[in-house]
Amino acid sequence: MKAFFRVLPNKSLIPHDDDTKKYIDRREVGQIISADIKMARNYENHKRFFVFVTQTFGMQDHFTELEAYRYWLTMKCGFFDTVVAPNGTTMFKPRSISFETMEEDEFKALFSAAIDVFLESFGNGLTENDVLQAVSFS
Repeated sequence: MKAFFRVLPNKSLIPHDDDTKKYIDRREVGQIISADIKMARNYENHKRFFVFVTQTFGMQDHFTELEAYRYWLTMKCGFFDTVVAPNGTTMFKPRSISFETMEEDEFKALFSAAIDVFLESFGNGLTENDVLQAVSFS
């Protein structure tokens, strides 16, 4: 089960949704529950990233396929894995940015780096504010 909690000012956790509340309500006082904890992703930020990728794709003329541009951008930001084939050939693949594999803090770092990489590679004198305005984030 995936559980969601909200952090209170006193740093205690309370259930954030009905399923989590029901699960906790079925537990005995003092019972220990094991969980892998990570920061929940911000869906709006995830959508903004894809708007950014789509809009900036149209602001460059090196890549002809959106997916190739997104993969390049992700890897240029340093978010890639290295794979060594049996013949010794080294290959690189972009890391997944899915909700299950990347936490919000790491995603924010990727997004920030992506803006910097775009400006450095294709910005032609644009500023970060120019890019954010062009993709309707300012």
